[in-house]
Amino acid sequence: MILRTSLTLATLLPGSLLFAQGAPAAAPRMSDPPAAITAPSATMRPSLEILKSAMGMTNVDRWKASNAIKGEASANLRSIANDVTNTLPSLLAAADAAPSSPAKVLPAYRNADALYDVLLRVVVSAHLGAPSDQSSALDQALQSLEDSRRTLGDQLQKVALNQDTQVTRLQASLRAIPPPQPAPPAPEPIKCPAPTTRKHTTTKAAAKPTAKPSPSTPTTSH
Repeated sequence: MILRTSLTLATLLPGSLLFAQGAPAAAPRMSDPPAAITAPSATMRPSLEILKSAMGMTNVDRWKASNAIKGEASANLRSIANDVTNTLPSLLAAADAAPSSPAKVLPAYRNADALYDVLLRVVVSAHLGAPSDQSSALDQALQSLEDSRRTLGDQLQKVALNQDTQVTRLQASLRAIPPPQPAPPAPEPIKCPAPTTRKHTTTKAAAKPTAKPSPSTPTTSH
């Protein structure tokens, strides 16, 4: 079953996911503890019980209407029964697990909103030819579902506003933190003088003068 939705996230959660701009007027403080939140399933349970009771006593075959009207009403009733039995319970269970999370509660709310639209078409058709007891039961179910749907929407809006407030306070706290001081510059490295290379001079010993042969003494002949 494809249920038609008539409410968008932008309408339901105005600015809840946007960051707040501008400096806070007062010093930031910790957020207050959230108030107790009613479980979405507890909000929807009374209207769903009334709806099931009304559907149990509805017999389209007894309607004094055309086959087209009765066929459309029967199809819508089957869709409602499938949603109430198979689809909506799992969405409400997920919402009950995190009632303070708009992302978890929103699918259940949108399903209840679409369920109301489908039931409204059944009620309009019932006014054309359904017995008074069936028509009255469907009217009561529609009014009860409208009340529960509105209550769940109000809860969801409060949760979204609370989340928006927490985001605003968190941003204010972050802005109040002074920026980190820049690290001091690294000291300049000490320059060591380049080592000098000494030239080793080798003193050569003075060469001894070569002895000259003495002139031979002439032999005296006798």
